[in-house]
Amino acid sequence: MSDSMILDKELLFRLAEELPPLQFVAEQDRRWPLEADPQTYLDYYHINFAREFPEVVHGFGRVDSNNFRVATHYWLPPKPKGTVVIVHGYYDHVGVYHHPIQLALQQGYAVLAFDLPGHGLSSGMTASIDSFDHYADVLADLLNRSRDLLPQHRFALGQSMGGAVLLNYCWRYSPDDFAKFALCAPLILPRGWRSGRMLYRLLKGFVSHVPRRFTPSSHDPEFADFIARRDPLQSQYLSVVWITAMKIWAEGFRHFKPLDKAMLIVQGTGDRTVEWRYNLEQLREKLPNAEVKLIADAGHHLVNESTEYRAQVFTYIQSYFFNE
Repeated sequence: MSDSMILDKELLFRLAEELPPLQFVAEQDRRWPLEADPQTYLDYYHINFAREFPEVVHGFGRVDSNNFRVATHYWLPPKPKGTVVIVHGYYDHVGVYHHPIQLALQQGYAVLAFDLPGHGLSSGMTASIDSFDHYADVLADLLNRSRDLLPQHRFALGQSMGGAVLLNYCWRYSPDDFAKFALCAPLILPRGWRSGRMLYRLLKGFVSHVPRRFTPSSHDPEFADFIARRDPLQSQYLSVVWITAMKIWAEGFRHFKPLDKAMLIVQGTGDRTVEWRYNLEQLREKLPNAEVKLIADAGHHLVNESTEYRAQVFTYIQSYFFNE
């Protein structure tokens, strides 16, 4: 992520408007990302991996799905061992997922990543959604459209809300579409939800959003500063509509039948974003074959933690995914 300038919001608006349809044909999809505006965006967020890995094809464009224009990336090595599908968290976008994308490419895997509706360069009401089902529906569409290009030996990595999206996909579609899942601090309920329900009831129906509080989710001060001050794709507001969708997701999760799919769950004990103890209790009940790894004192944004904590996170993921 850039250390100095702030990316021009006009450039980002233009970029979102000009996203070409992604064909999932490598020779076609690789051309537009080489133009000036996409290169500025890719360099700013340090995700210009076609430069770091010259043999990797980077496809970048939009997929029209479920009434959204979904900004979508794939990185395709010459002989990929499989595909890692990365699903980001609330407020996030592909641009801040440099570390897990790089990890997958270093291991020789293709990567599929996209900005969820209402996030990053995708369309939709900012940081809002009517139902978490819509996120999973977009994921299902992208998996189907990329089927002929990207290897079907798939691994799924979800951070926070991205973990919720993957779990939603498991119950509403099929967990067998992925060989393995790694969920980093998956969202069931956010921290303080029980005490905040009264405020939510007061706000609902009167306001559409409230100002966002930028509390550090990582021990990496550079990442925290970037998110709060230098990332123009970050929403400044918390959507009340999204809170309603999250509430419905959490209530529905309690009624899911247990799933025997093996998964890796990585959770930091210093997480101040989700109710991680309650969440793990629910996850262990619904995912009895899940392997849970606790990292002492690690914060919430595990894929963007400081080097010390992130190394532990990625050691678990690398061992689970790639040491087959």
